[in-house]
Amino acid sequence: MSVGAEIDEPRLGIDVVGFGAGEFAYLLNVFNGPASDKSVEVFRAGDAVSDQALLSAGASSLLARGYAELEGEDLGVSGVAAAVAACLGEATHWTEITLMTRESMDSVIQVESPSTRLLFQPRLLATWFVFAQDPAKSPGRVTAEIVREHAVETEGGSASLAIRTLGDERRLLVRPDGERWTVGVPDLEHDRVAQSEDLGFEDLVAWIEGMHA
Repeated sequence: MSVGAEIDEPRLGIDVVGFGAGEFAYLLNVFNGPASDKSVEVFRAGDAVSDQALLSAGASSLLARGYAELEGEDLGVSGVAAAVAACLGEATHWTEITLMTRESMDSVIQVESPSTRLLFQPRLLATWFVFAQDPAKSPGRVTAEIVREHAVETEGGSASLAIRTLGDERRLLVRPDGERWTVGVPDLEHDRVAQSEDLGFEDLVAWIEGMHA
């Protein structure tokens, strides 16, 4: 690339967009209100959004990357960063998908707002990659497809789902049994799990969508 050449901004839904720890903390801090507070809670970012040095570094990085611009004495995010900040700050549902094997756990978080639905995947050094979701697919189907892909790639890997709204939290355990599925609804108060077995994939989608309602 020649010096001075323009760099096209990534596009949600087409490109994967990555944000560093400071950048992501700043985006979580753009909006105020219950939805923003819940996003901070779900992403376990309370310390990050209270760290002024980290927020300043994040703002500087967003500005350098062209994701923010000065508006008088204030810094406003723009483009992809603005869409991500709005999704986090106006969210109505948060689905944390914990993908498990015998040796490891990994998580992705699907966040839904009135304007967009994004999937957040953690990477090294507290960075996050962001993917826009196909609006033609329901949140439950997207979640089920992620779980199915994990089970295929890890030869039977299971999953734990935490589906949250501002006023509610529902959990579902999912385990593959050959080409069928078993789901379990944990009762944490009584330390037990109510299981439903021998489900097809469409049954699994329906279960997740029912928990999401």
